[in-house]
Amino acid sequence: MAAPAVTLSALRDLAAATPLSEAEITRAVEQGVVTTYRRLVEDDPRVRARVNLSTGTFVVYRVDDEGIEELVAIDVPDFPRQAAAAARTAVAERLANVEQRRILGEGANQRGVLRDAIVERRLGTIWYVDAGGVPGMLPPEEQIPGERLAIRDHIKVVIVEGRRKGPDAVVVVSRSHPQLVQRLMEQEVPELQAGQVVIRAIARDPGRRTKVAVDAPDGDVDAQGACIGRNGVRQRAVTSELGEEQVQIVAWSADPGTFVMNSLIPAAARGVELDLESRTAHISVAPDQLSLAIGRGGENARLAARLTGWRIDIRGDEPQESDGESDGESDGESDGGADQESNQGSDGGADQESNQGSDDADTEDAAPAEG
Repeated sequence: MAAPAVTLSALRDLAAATPLSEAEITRAVEQGVVTTYRRLVEDDPRVRARVNLSTGTFVVYRVDDEGIEELVAIDVPDFPRQAAAAARTAVAERLANVEQRRILGEGANQRGVLRDAIVERRLGTIWYVDAGGVPGMLPPEEQIPGERLAIRDHIKVVIVEGRRKGPDAVVVVSRSHPQLVQRLMEQEVPELQAGQVVIRAIARDPGRRTKVAVDAPDGDVDAQGACIGRNGVRQRAVTSELGEEQVQIVAWSADPGTFVMNSLIPAAARGVELDLESRTAHISVAPDQLSLAIGRGGENARLAARLTGWRIDIRGDEPQESDGESDGESDGESDGGADQESNQGSDGGADQESNQGSDDADTEDAAPAEG
């Protein structure tokens, strides 16, 4: 039985343009022929097909109990056309399976890799992107809160994983993962690429603020200065990819007290007492630094706690003029825009916000640097 030669022989050309070999295409075509026979003629499990892609022909045969092949005559005029259509479907399914495996493999092998992506479309709350030739999905939990994207926008993302989505597969990408900040810094700071500077920890509140602890293991480089760059040029290059988000470079220290004080930038700490049993750092700051150290809604103290892994209790070491109270747990007010932040530190607010960040550090530690 011969099918239209051009139909089957054309399938052979797929081998040169797809990951499928000629042998794989042949098996898919034979599967299509057998499926068509069982649907149109007889549902016989002993039936097999043999295909010659070069000539565009095929034969159908039956294998008996002794293994002897017997050619089967098919008296169905439309059989060749339907067999060719089934063959094309079978080949398409094989191609889809190969593409799905490729995408899932890309997600697994490229996890954490920085990619340039182009926004292609939006479906509900999910954005779909072209992540360097790979179909990418940016779900809500991987987006930067409040960030506005538009079709054809160029954005930086990191690959999170490959994920099956119905019959297809996509690579999940992220804009909110701490590793995005790390990869952006590695791209801008040669000392990070060379290993002269390393990132010890990252604590991120996507869209608002990120703290990055950096260190120079050999001590021959100013790690903080290298990451900030001359006149802040390297730091600005990173933040330009993150919208309104601030990126603060913290000098890491092996001494926990020093590290905790450093982590409160832009506020300046005056001193620290460490309670090793409760893993709490009691930090003293000048009254005019209290609101800055706590941050809006406790954000600065919370991120510092996550970055360092210590509970943080921030106290002003001089009386506040408003009511004579001296610590971050008072109801005292500071000037201007800091009033509300300082009041959030009252009645234990600074402790509460810091402890909340510390609890986060217990269960969601600052992201370690990854290679």
